[in-house]
Amino acid sequence: MMGQFVQFAINGLMAGAIYALIAVGIVSVYKATKVVNFAHGYLIMFGAYFYFTFAVIVPGQPWAPGWLASWQPGWMVEMRGDLPMFSPVAAVLDWVANLPRILLGLAGALVCNAILGRVIERVLMRPLMGQSIFAMIMVTVGLISILSGAAQLIWTADAASVPYIAPNMPIRFELFGTMIFLFGTDLVNMAVALLLFGGIVAFVKFTKGGIAIRATAEDQSTAYSMGISVPKVFSRAWVLASTTGAIAGAILATRNGISPSLGLFGFSVLAIVLMGGLDSYVGVLIAAMVVGVLEAMTQWQMGGGWAEIVPYVTVLVVLIWRPHGLMGQKEVERI
Repeated sequence: MMGQFVQFAINGLMAGAIYALIAVGIVSVYKATKVVNFAHGYLIMFGAYFYFTFAVIVPGQPWAPGWLASWQPGWMVEMRGDLPMFSPVAAVLDWVANLPRILLGLAGALVCNAILGRVIERVLMRPLMGQSIFAMIMVTVGLISILSGAAQLIWTADAASVPYIAPNMPIRFELFGTMIFLFGTDLVNMAVALLLFGGIVAFVKFTKGGIAIRATAEDQSTAYSMGISVPKVFSRAWVLASTTGAIAGAILATRNGISPSLGLFGFSVLAIVLMGGLDSYVGVLIAAMVVGVLEAMTQWQMGGGWAEIVPYVTVLVVLIWRPHGLMGQKEVERI
């Protein structure tokens, strides 16, 4: 029993780290613009499709060099010849063979998603600067249909698979009399998500660009008077959200496959953001880990169907207790 508890707790923490990486994009846009981006899940979906395009479609074209689709030098072929199929070394060699297209996929997803975020901010959001925040939020709601429809037109609605971004070697060890089973790629995904999350928090807290984002979030008029270019801050926040969304999309694509329904993932993460606090990175990290573990435990005890409603039930309980989230800044309006 205790071993199973540890197994599902680890699974929950790994899922929570990915939730945190997704949530950091929502928080970044909100801190800079006070706009809740309901379409963030669909930016992540586009990041996944861009990864699929550059890691699968492009290497499979007749004009692409053969080593891009599968790098198989002589020493690797010789080394793999005597290995059992499911050995850890074989998993690492399989990953190395796919490394050129993995790197191309990640680079292409980062660049293309950054451009997409920049276009959305410049064409749709910037003309609304100074207008009602509600109008800007409704634009992000409209983006959901636009991005979902565009993905189906460009890539079709068929599900697809992509190469893992890390070696998918099995890891087994015994704990409390129970065999714990993990995959190497899940541990690497967790580490990447947490490192990126920490890097973004450090950027916002300690760099000049991050200070500009925080100043703009406090008061746009004062930020203007201090020489801060508010439009550039808005653009930087959207590009930051889009690039983190590209990495999150690539990770989710390896875990869940790719389809337009991937965008719905953003709604459960939005609930996590509300639970942690829309303007608090630390609160969102705590909420993401809590929800990840609760989902895993619910799946263990009650099944996957019940696990899907955990984020929404949890956020309702927390918001009744703390309307601004676990660590969100309490705003008081005086009349």
